[in-house]
Amino acid sequence: MALAALLSFAGLGTPSSASAATAAAAPGRGVPADGKVMMVMGQDSDTLSDYRADVLGRPELGAPAPGGVTLYTNLVLGGSPAPLAGLDGPVDWGAGTVDFARTMNEYPGAAVAVGLYLSDATSGCGNQPLRAIIGRNDDDVTSGSPNLITQYRAKVDEMINRFKSYDRDVLLRIGYEFDGPWNCYSADFYKDAFRYIKGRIDALGATRVATVWQSAAWPVNTSTDHPEWGYIVTDPGHFDDWYPGDAYVDWVGLSAFYNSRSVQTQWGCGSHDTDPVGLQNRVLDFARTHGKPAMVAEAAPQGARTGAGTASCIFTNSPAPASGQAIWDGWHAGYFDWVNTNKDVIRAAAYINTDWDAQTQWQCAPGAQAGGPACANGNWGDSRVQANATVLDNFVAEIKKPLWSTGSSDSTGSSPAGSPR
Repeated sequence: MALAALLSFAGLGTPSSASAATAAAAPGRGVPADGKVMMVMGQDSDTLSDYRADVLGRPELGAPAPGGVTLYTNLVLGGSPAPLAGLDGPVDWGAGTVDFARTMNEYPGAAVAVGLYLSDATSGCGNQPLRAIIGRNDDDVTSGSPNLITQYRAKVDEMINRFKSYDRDVLLRIGYEFDGPWNCYSADFYKDAFRYIKGRIDALGATRVATVWQSAAWPVNTSTDHPEWGYIVTDPGHFDDWYPGDAYVDWVGLSAFYNSRSVQTQWGCGSHDTDPVGLQNRVLDFARTHGKPAMVAEAAPQGARTGAGTASCIFTNSPAPASGQAIWDGWHAGYFDWVNTNKDVIRAAAYINTDWDAQTQWQCAPGAQAGGPACANGNWGDSRVQANATVLDNFVAEIKKPLWSTGSSDSTGSSPAGSPR
């Protein structure tokens, strides 16, 4: 969700009988033990520091620390922020500070889910980062000394060695939301870059770094005049066209900002080309078919504002009053029900606990249209659980359930319960 304006859709579903047993038992890097689901909180260092202080720092709540945390970095040369932003010090591109050292110090036992941004969408969509990583014989990546191929591949190795040094599980979401048209990836270049990065992970012995192949699961066909670009989600072969292969993918991921309880409010002023619930479940069934654990890599009640007590359609900021219980029932309950229903394959589930309105990249003025000048990157709102007492109480009660692989109930963020070491 960082570095690009993202909208996606999730719904309740019933696990497919096909391959369900295989998926439930699927081994893999970073997969919690005993069939548990890793609770992951995100998605920036400021948000995570606030959660530590406001929730974990209140002993009377007894809230367990998350089993994982979400942060972002990038691998795009020549832009701002610089490549591997946040790994060497704090950086803020308008979506909250990212500071790996600070967050890992505050959550010492947590896995780190890393969103790796590889898009040159703001400079022409030439897929130059992907083409350099895979070593294509193109003039723009072979010229110069050192050329871009050499520079990008050196950065890939630097990144992997840094993650290896963390001595904790790292879930690397390579080119997250690969099929989100806002990222303008080429499917063939994307698959080859994914394979190259996985090859370097193995060659460098980074055995605790897992690859995550994350779909946006965006239920709107885009660039229909160019079906070869791979943004026609109604195509039955859509996911196959983007898949690097079982040997390269450790986790199948997806974004889930909506579910069947929230669709009427959130999509009341918009339309889609395929059933959003069905599309989400297609991703899960794809994971089952391939024997992979699934990670809900991004999730939050888009359009709701827990602090203000409102809910809105996602395409226009049109807030209507909503109590904490109404916000919980209208989104959170549906999300957690969906995860529980599909726990045979979902083995990690994220929650973005952010006041989006406080971050310049995500601000959306009342009455503004998503994508317009006063709401450029969408209507997101305020998803902090601690901003409403009812939402907070319900959230803490949920993550205390035995389903979840979490950390300790103090603010030190010790090792996740049930996490293999």
